[in-house]
Amino acid sequence: MMADTKPDAAAVEEVKSFDSSKLKHVETQEKNPLPTADTIKQEMLDSRAEVKVFDQHSLKHVETDVKNPLPTAQVIKEEATESRAEVKTFDKSTLKHVETEEKNPLPTPQNLRAEMMPDDKPDRSEVTKFDTSKLKHVETTEKNVLPTKDVIKEEATESRAEVKSFDKTKLKHVETEEKNPLPTPQTLKEEMRPETLPDVSEVASFDSSKLKHVETQEKNVLPSKDVIKEESIESRAEVKSFDHSKLKHVETEEKNPLPTPQDLRAELQPDDKPDISEVAKFDQTKLKHVDTQEKNVLPTKEVIKEEIADSRAEVKSFDHSKLKHVTTEEKNPLPTAETIKQEIESK
Repeated sequence: MMADTKPDAAAVEEVKSFDSSKLKHVETQEKNPLPTADTIKQEMLDSRAEVKVFDQHSLKHVETDVKNPLPTAQVIKEEATESRAEVKTFDKSTLKHVETEEKNPLPTPQNLRAEMMPDDKPDRSEVTKFDTSKLKHVETTEKNVLPTKDVIKEEATESRAEVKSFDKTKLKHVETEEKNPLPTPQTLKEEMRPETLPDVSEVASFDSSKLKHVETQEKNVLPSKDVIKEESIESRAEVKSFDHSKLKHVETEEKNPLPTPQDLRAELQPDDKPDISEVAKFDQTKLKHVDTQEKNVLPTKEVIKEEIADSRAEVKSFDHSKLKHVTTEEKNPLPTAETIKQEIESK
């Protein structure tokens, strides 16, 4: 038995010294997944439907031929009697003695205990020699006794009575001292200032009379009426001479079509429409004539003409020198002719 347990101890040592960090992670791929409850339910419904519509008259009658018939009760009784007679007359002396060889014996409690013990065992020789008769008997004193239900109930009643009879006039007023107050705007401004400020003493003593007068030169002059007229004539000439035969036919696909008046009217209608049956029965002859009073009167031609003249006078007298130059940043520039051509060819 001891010779058989040595391989087991070696196997345990190999398991203890095995480095699990060398293992690789493998994802399990389920090739034949189990059907879900919905799939099984659907298959059962389909099979039931096929059974219900099955035509039993299409079946043919077949005679059953039993090749291995079951024995009758009489046959079983006779065989049982014969087998008992054979057992009773069997000669046990013809049997040979065979020793059972247990190839994979189960570990004994001693083997399990030995395997579970650490490699470096502590010295327990003094424990085995210890004389327990030298020990003295000591009564255990419970210092933190838990209170009973009655004690807890009494304490709760007493604490409530003390709270109710407490004299609030004995309390002293205490001002709350905020140790970490939020900074004021002045404090934040002071903290944001740099530690080393630049020297601005020269600015205060600067003599502005030494500056020279400079005329502002407007580099982006607005075009005059004649220039605009010439450019419009040139652009019209380019449009007239444009060759339409170079254009390709493209079908417009409207991805977000605008809703029709009917769609808008349908969307604006509430889900629960009010009852308008009384409107159809309404008698218009009972209505009284009322003259409409126009509170926001439209201006006449003379008023419009005067306002136009005033606005033109303001435009003409406007001081352009007060305007500041601003560079326009075009965030969504229109595509160039080359970009449009490339997009059309790619389609």
